[in-house]
Amino acid sequence: MQKIERIFKGMIKDSEIQKRATEAVYQRGCRYFKNKAVKKMKLHKDGHYTAEVWGNSIYSIAVHLTDQDTVHSCSCSCPAYDLYDGICKHIVAVLKEMQKLQFMDQLQNMGMHQESKGKLFSLFAEAVQSNEVADMEPLHLIPECRCTQQYNEMTVWLEFKIGRTRQYVMRNVADFVKSMLYEEEIVFGKELTLRPHRIKFDALSQELWDLLRMAYEDEKSLSPYSAASGISKTFDQKRFKLSPSNLVKFFTIMEEHAFSFGLNEFAPTRIKIEESRPQIRLMVNDLAAGGQLSMGQDELVNLDKNFRYLLYNHTIIHKVDEEFSRYIKPLIQCFKEDKHIKIDKKYMPDFFSNVMPEIEKIVNVKVAPSFLNRFEILPLSADIYLDYAGSGIGAKILFSYGDVTFNPAIGSQEISTMNRKILIRDQLVEGQILRFFEQFEFRAEQELYVQKEEEQCYNFLTQALPELTELADIYYSESLKKKPIQRLEKVTAGVSVNQDNLLEVSLNHEGFNLNELLDIISSYRLKKRYHRLKDGTFIPLEDDALAGVADFVENTGLQAGKAEFIRMPLAKAAYIDSLAKEEHGFRLERNQAFKKLVTDLKDPMDADVEVPESLKKILRDYQKVGFRWLATLAKYGLGGILADDMGLGKTLQVIAFLLSQRDDAKSPSLVVAPTSLMYNWLDEIEHFAPELKAIVLAGSKSERREKLATIQGADLVITTYNMLKKDIEEYEKLDFCYCFLDEAQHIKNPGTQNAKAVKRLKTHGYFALTGTPIENTLTELWSIFDFLMPGYLLSHKEFKNRFEIPIIRDQDKHALRDLNRHITPFILRRMKKDVLKELPDKVEGKMINEMTTQQAKVYLGYFMQAKQEFETGLAQSGFNNNRMKILALLTRLRQICCHPSLFLEDYKGGSGKLEMLEEVVHDAVDGGHRLLIFSQFTSMLAMIGAKLKKAGIVYEYLDGHTPALERIERVKAFNSGTQPVFLISLKAGGTGLNLTGADMVIHYDPWWNPAVEDQATDRAYRLGQKKNVQVFKFITKDTIEEKIFALQQKKKALIDQMIQPGDNFLSKLTETEIRELFNTK
Repeated sequence: MQKIERIFKGMIKDSEIQKRATEAVYQRGCRYFKNKAVKKMKLHKDGHYTAEVWGNSIYSIAVHLTDQDTVHSCSCSCPAYDLYDGICKHIVAVLKEMQKLQFMDQLQNMGMHQESKGKLFSLFAEAVQSNEVADMEPLHLIPECRCTQQYNEMTVWLEFKIGRTRQYVMRNVADFVKSMLYEEEIVFGKELTLRPHRIKFDALSQELWDLLRMAYEDEKSLSPYSAASGISKTFDQKRFKLSPSNLVKFFTIMEEHAFSFGLNEFAPTRIKIEESRPQIRLMVNDLAAGGQLSMGQDELVNLDKNFRYLLYNHTIIHKVDEEFSRYIKPLIQCFKEDKHIKIDKKYMPDFFSNVMPEIEKIVNVKVAPSFLNRFEILPLSADIYLDYAGSGIGAKILFSYGDVTFNPAIGSQEISTMNRKILIRDQLVEGQILRFFEQFEFRAEQELYVQKEEEQCYNFLTQALPELTELADIYYSESLKKKPIQRLEKVTAGVSVNQDNLLEVSLNHEGFNLNELLDIISSYRLKKRYHRLKDGTFIPLEDDALAGVADFVENTGLQAGKAEFIRMPLAKAAYIDSLAKEEHGFRLERNQAFKKLVTDLKDPMDADVEVPESLKKILRDYQKVGFRWLATLAKYGLGGILADDMGLGKTLQVIAFLLSQRDDAKSPSLVVAPTSLMYNWLDEIEHFAPELKAIVLAGSKSERREKLATIQGADLVITTYNMLKKDIEEYEKLDFCYCFLDEAQHIKNPGTQNAKAVKRLKTHGYFALTGTPIENTLTELWSIFDFLMPGYLLSHKEFKNRFEIPIIRDQDKHALRDLNRHITPFILRRMKKDVLKELPDKVEGKMINEMTTQQAKVYLGYFMQAKQEFETGLAQSGFNNNRMKILALLTRLRQICCHPSLFLEDYKGGSGKLEMLEEVVHDAVDGGHRLLIFSQFTSMLAMIGAKLKKAGIVYEYLDGHTPALERIERVKAFNSGTQPVFLISLKAGGTGLNLTGADMVIHYDPWWNPAVEDQATDRAYRLGQKKNVQVFKFITKDTIEEKIFALQQKKKALIDQMIQPGDNFLSKLTETEIRELFNTK
C-alpha cells in the first residue's frame, strides 16, 4: 500500500485539475484524453510542457509546473480559453496526459515488472473512465423549415424543437450551440435540463447537430466581428438561416425523413423529398395575337440556386437530375414574372421549331387544336451531295419535309406546305448539319457550300463526314468514286531466293501501281497526314501500320521508275522476315528456299550439319548449337559474332567448326587474336583437334615471312593484331578459307590500324568472337559488322544518322527495334546463367602467355646460369643435399615468368603474363564477373594493383600483414559490395576465407603444390556459391612453369593420393624429373 502511495505522490492531482475546470469541461477533457487526442507532447529544457490537441481544429497548449509538480500556468489557442474563466477541455486532456506520463515514470523509477505496470496502468485508466457518466435515452432535434420568397430571392430558415419524450421549443438556437460547445448546462423546462457531456443524439439529430455546429464555427472563423459583438447573420433567436450550401446539406440529411415545411404565407405541412421529375403539364393556347404558354394550375418553385430541389404544388419537394434542372430553369424564371407567357404571332413558327422540342424533353406539352390547322410538323430528311469543286470539295445540301424540299445555300424564309400550312422546321438538326460546314470554313457559292483548301477538305472528310452520316444521307459523285477517303489496305511483298543465291524482293497493292505506292510511302516519310492521288482521292497516313511498309521500302531500296523487284544479298533475309511478322498491315509471300534459309538462321540446332565424331561427347548442347550456327552462316556465305560469356568455350566451338570444314577447305583459315591469347589457340587445338595442322605466325619479320610462304599445307594460321598490321601487305595477297577475330573488340574503333588491317583480308567467311561487342558506343558494333559483312549496316555516316544518334540521343525505340531486327540473326550470345544446367560447378583451364622480347632474354640468361649452378651442386654434394638450392633457383625463374621487376630494379621490358592479365581482367569486368587473383609474391600483387588503379578498377587487397579483424571487414566488403577484383596473397588467403561473391579465380603464378591452389580456389567455390566458378592458371610458354604444370598433370593421381596441402610437390620429384626441368630441349 505504501508503494502505491509513493507512485501517486509525484503526480498532478485530479482534485487540482477539477478545481480549475467546470464539471462539464473536466468530463469533456477526460474523453479527449481517452480518445488519444493529445499529440506531440514535449518537455522543454526550462521545465514547461507543450502539446497539440486534435479536435474540430488543432489547438496548441502550453503548461508550466511548479517545483512541487502543481500547475503554475497554462494556455490554449482555442476560442473558449479566451472567452471563459478556468481551463478548457483541451488543457484538461493535456494535464491528464502529463499525469499518465508521470505515473509511468514513477513505475519505471521503482523498478516494477512489466506485468505489474500493466495492471496498475489499467487501474489508472479505469479511474479516469469512472468519472464519466453512462449514456441516457437519445435526444431528438425536430426541424421545421420555412421559406420566404421576395424579389426572386429565396430565404430559408430552420426552427427546432428538442426533447426526449416531450419536445420543447428551442427559443435561441445560437445559445444552444454555444452551451453545447462549451459544455454548459442548458435548462429548457422542468423536465428537460441538458448537461452536454451526457447527451446522446439519435442518428438524424446527430446530423442536424453537426450542421448547426459547423455553421456556428464557420461564422465565427469567417466573421470574428460578428462573434465578438453577438450580431449574427446566421442565427436570429429561434431561427437558423440556411446558406445555399447548408440548404443542400439539410435537404440531403432529410431525404428519407418527412418534416414540416412552409412557403411564404402557407401554413407548414408535413412534406417529403423525392428523387424524381415532377409531372408538369404545359399548354399552348391559341390567341388572336399569337400564342400563350401556361402551366395551368400547377406551381413549381425552385428552392435552391441550381434548380435541383423543386417544390411542386406545395405537396412534395422533387430532387431532379441535371438535365431536367438545365431545361426547367428558364421556364421557372419566365413563369415567376407571369403565369402566362405570351408569344407574338410572327414568332410562333420559331417557337414550334426551336423552343417546343427542347421543352418536350422534360414535360408534356398540349397544343391547342386550332394551331394544327395553321401549322404542320413533319420529319426532316437531309441529303448531302459531294463532288469535286476544282481541287476542292463542293457540297449540295437539301432539306426535305414531306413534299417540300429547299437548299439552305440559296436561303429560306417562312415555308408553306402544299396545303398552305406553315411548315414547322427542325431547325435544331438543320443547324447541327450547317455548323459542320461552318466549322470547316465552307462558303456558300450559288447552290453549293465550297471548300477549296486541300487541308480543310481532308479535315472535313475525316472528321466531319463520319458524324454527318448520323444526321444526313451522303451521296458521292462519280468522280469521287463514292469514296473520297481510301485507306491503304494490306500491302503484299514477295521475296524469294534465286538461282544466283540472291534475294528478289517485290512490293504490290491491289489498288495502286508500284510508283503510286512509293509516292504514298514518301509522303508518310515526310510525316504528312495524308497523300492525295492524282484523281483527288485522299490516302490517310496517320496509321502505325504504314511504318512497317515504309521501313520495308527504305531497307530494300525499292525506288520509283525501277523494275518491279530488286535483288539484294541473303544477309537481309531474316530482317525482312521479322519486319513482315512484327508489322500490321503488311504481308510477306515467301518461296520455299527463302523459308528454309530463315529457318536455318533462326533455329541452328535443327540445321543439317554433323558434329565431328571426335568432339560429339565433348561438346555440350549449347556448344553444338554454336557450332551449327557457325556452319549455317558459312553455308550461306554470311558472317556473325559469337558473343558467348567468358568461359563458355567460344574457342572450342570454332575448333569444331574448322574440323567439320577441313575436308572441303581449299586454303587455310586465319585466327587473329591478342598476343596474350595466341598460344592458347595452339594449346586448345593440340588438345581437342591434334589432327588440325596449326601454324603460329610469330617471331622476327623474316621468320614470319618464311612461315607465311609455307601455310598452304596448314589448316589454320594463328597471328596477332599487332603482327597482322605489320604484315598486312603480305596477308592481302593470300586467300583464306575463314577468318576469325578473337576478342574482336580490338577493332571497335573503325579508324584504328587494327580495324583497317583486318578489313583488307580476303576470305570466304568472316567471324568475330567477343563477349563485349558493344562497350561504349554503337559505332563499335558497326565496325565489327563492317568487317563481317561490309555495307550490311550501311556506311558509317548512314549508320550514325539512322541508328546511333536516334537511339542514344533521342531514345528512339523504333530505331532500336529496327537495329535489333538487323543484327539479331548474326549475334549468338549465351550467358552462364542461361546454360547453368549444362555447366559443371567448376570450370578449370589454363591460359598460356608468351614472354616479351626483353623478358625472354632475361629468362634465357638466368635459366642457363641456374642450369650451370644445378649441375655444379649435384656434382659437388649430390641431389638430396641441394634441394633448397634447387628450390631457390626455380623460384627465381618463376619470378621472371611473373615479371622480371620482382628482383631487377631497372628492368623496363614488360611482362607477357601481366599484359595477358590486363586483357582478361578488362574483359571479365566488362562482362559483369568478379575475380579473385592469387599470387605467391606480394610485390607482384602490388604491381597488379597499380595497373588496376591506373585503369580505374576498384579492388580489395589482402596479404599476411593484414590484421585479422581487417581481413574479416575486407571479405565482407567484397561479398556485399561492387568491387570487381580481390587481390590475395596465396599463403595469407588460401584458407579460412569465404569469398562466394566471386565467380572467377586466377592463379597468376602456379604453386608447387596443387592442393594449396585448390584450397585457394575453394574460397569462391564453396557452400553458398550460386554461380559457376571459372578457374584459370596462367602459364608462361617455353618456361619452367610449363614443365612444372606438365609434371603435375602427369603425376596427378599421385598428388591427389599422397601430397597434402602442407607438403611440397618438389620434394616428391626424382632427380631425373628435376633434371628434366632444367632440360633446354
